[in-house]
Amino acid sequence: MNQTMDPRDKQKNSDRIQWLRDYYFLGNKREWNNEYTVWSTGTPWDLQYHEFTYYIVPETYLMFDVMRGGYAQAARTVPIEQDFWDKSIAERRAFFVKEVMVNHLPQEILPGDLIAGGRFNILTSMCLDEKEQAAYNGKILGKNGVRAKVKWFHDHGYGNVGATSGHLIPGHERALKIGWKGIASEISARFYSLEETEQSGPKGSQLRAMMTASRTAGELAGKYSLLCKSLMEKEADPVRQKELDRMAKLLSRVPWEPAQGFWEAVQALWINHMLVMSDENYPGKTL
Repeated sequence: MNQTMDPRDKQKNSDRIQWLRDYYFLGNKREWNNEYTVWSTGTPWDLQYHEFTYYIVPETYLMFDVMRGGYAQAARTVPIEQDFWDKSIAERRAFFVKEVMVNHLPQEILPGDLIAGGRFNILTSMCLDEKEQAAYNGKILGKNGVRAKVKWFHDHGYGNVGATSGHLIPGHERALKIGWKGIASEISARFYSLEETEQSGPKGSQLRAMMTASRTAGELAGKYSLLCKSLMEKEADPVRQKELDRMAKLLSRVPWEPAQGFWEAVQALWINHMLVMSDENYPGKTL
């Protein structure tokens, strides 16, 4: 496609839109991008690539082992808590993804941005201990494992096999109406309504993981709010100062608090969308 712009069309764009368009078409010459980053617990058995998420994409079949090894080599280590391995898998995962998104991915504001949020393409550790990872690998790679069965379907002409996470419609309306503060409160109430034996069992561990995950959006927005304030203090243009000030105030509220008005709703929805996309490569539990 010819991307040359008619000079008459260029005159219709604001300076902000024209800058964004020009920046987009720089392609790989851009200083900023949203390429995948990979994150590990640092254990020698750790796995980040969940191949069965991609069974619906036959083009990847020849690259499964390459991707498993390649992503592991590219992974950066995230320090984990001392009691990390004592927790359930759900709690480990919730902590790990929250830690990556809030404290390890950079928060960045591009020139002219009015909505904060940029990096979310991550592949993260499955957070399995050595025994759990060995059992998982056996179910995937064994003689009668999932990979072999999917390959059988593919070789017999069935085409795409399986489903992929992330292809869903999030409940954005509810998240905007009550905010993550309201969602976190509901999860907490559900946890404390359990009997003590249930709190220490699978239901309790799942709800504790959900409580951790429910704080992620608010903490991430808080980091972006601080960044906007820092940029505002260094900004010479009074118009841009006001924009950054407004962004900082929006992010100090949403998506933790219920959205009030158009700008808060857009900002809240975008961060929520980022977080959905950030973990779409994990199906929620091991096989």
